[in-house]
Amino acid sequence: MLRLLLGSALGLGHLAALGPASADATDVEAANAFGCLNVGQKCHGHDSLCCSGRCKGKKPKRGRRDRRTCVAHDAGGCQPGQDFCTGSTIACGTQGTGGCSRTTGNASFCSSRTDSTCQVCTKDADCVARGYGPNAACVVCDNCIATAGTRTRCSSAAA
Repeated sequence: MLRLLLGSALGLGHLAALGPASADATDVEAANAFGCLNVGQKCHGHDSLCCSGRCKGKKPKRGRRDRRTCVAHDAGGCQPGQDFCTGSTIACGTQGTGGCSRTTGNASFCSSRTDSTCQVCTKDADCVARGYGPNAACVVCDNCIATAGTRTRCSSAAA
């Protein structure tokens, strides 16, 4: 009888430990073509899963589903679909010196027009590490294919 109770208690403890974690694990969304999560996708509190490197939302109470999502940064008034790499120059930023771009996480970003270089990147953290500033972003720019053989470029956030 003691063995049965002990075995049941260990089994329930194991299931309780797996319960919420496995529920969150099955709720993780698929990565995009750049290997990271787009803005709006569930990141469950893990900044590193997001292309933007920013996972926000309220931490859930124990046993509750984690609904935190990837968020954008430094949009500077840019709207979805506005992208100066496609030829539409839309000024942004407090001084109007930036241009609206689309990040690898499918977010609007106000890019510096003077501080950007075509290069391989997948996440904003790649560009931060290369010295483009703490709010840098990896943006998609098909114009880079001809000059650098990549679809991406690192850009600082416009002032």
